[in-house]
Amino acid sequence: MTVFARREPLLVRPGARFDCVGDGLCCSDIHAVGALSDEDCEMLSLISDDAIDRHEGEDAAVLMMRSDTGRCVFWSEQGCAIHSRLGPEMKPTPCIQFPYALTATPAGGRISTQHRCTCRTLGPLPLVTAEDARSNLLDSNGELKPEHAVLDEVAWSGIESLSFADYAAREAALISALIEGKGLMTVLEAQPFPKLEGITWSAVVDELLEFRGPSRAGAAARWFGSAIGFLVDRREPTALDRPWADSFEQAGARVVDPVSPNRVFGDWLADDVWSMRWSRFGSLARARVELATRLAIARRIAGWLDISTPKQDNISAAEAVMIVDVIGTTDIWEKAQEAIPEP
Repeated sequence: MTVFARREPLLVRPGARFDCVGDGLCCSDIHAVGALSDEDCEMLSLISDDAIDRHEGEDAAVLMMRSDTGRCVFWSEQGCAIHSRLGPEMKPTPCIQFPYALTATPAGGRISTQHRCTCRTLGPLPLVTAEDARSNLLDSNGELKPEHAVLDEVAWSGIESLSFADYAAREAALISALIEGKGLMTVLEAQPFPKLEGITWSAVVDELLEFRGPSRAGAAARWFGSAIGFLVDRREPTALDRPWADSFEQAGARVVDPVSPNRVFGDWLADDVWSMRWSRFGSLARARVELATRLAIARRIAGWLDISTPKQDNISAAEAVMIVDVIGTTDIWEKAQEAIPEP
């Protein structure tokens, strides 16, 4: 019998927390805010002639960012002007959806959250609920829109495949252990930085350090590349700045009960496993190697941030997670991910 991926019922990862408290990181040019749909562009053109940008060589439209602040033209210290003046339903689709994402599975739609957001990673936040997330996951036709789908056969390793139900039963123990935040490398059962097929880690570093673009993702790429270079080749890091520092310092001011950095890392890893986006590249065993690699990178970055900027170490961990979450979606990293062999 063929088992299809379903969007409902909506399923929330145990322990996932989020509430928008307005730190504004998602409104900055650390990533392009888009792609905008035709409906988004039509609506924005009625509000402002200067709201839409099209990057050279790319067809997708994105929100314009101010050169002086590096933030969306509608952002201010009081929050989003579209939200406050016209209502949240008038914001562009990517803004409504962030940080939520949806994966269709045979059991229903898995709600995951992206961790490039201080409102997701720092502070005493409420638990995510399917009811609250639903409106953020609808497309312009009012239908749930998954970004990824998983069918009934899931590769646990290069030699073992499971039904989705059997996979989910095993996965539950892994996610629980990651959320606990203890012995994360042991929980992942993987060694970082395997020998790549067809490319080398040094070549990945060079490409990351040379990365340039219209957003501040280039700054994240330099942190990410410098961490790999140090861990693999003992290269000294290049000059690194923190163009997103204001958002993390704002978040730091509201975090009065810090948690362990490993809890921050474990929560991010659990969401990455839960989203199942890794299944595009191979088995969960392979994904564990990739996650162990990004965990090592995140820990190195967090260590540098602690040295350069004295503050609570869980805030350094959250900033490091933001960097690895941003770069983890780039073409450069996806090419490296594809070069990781099945263990």
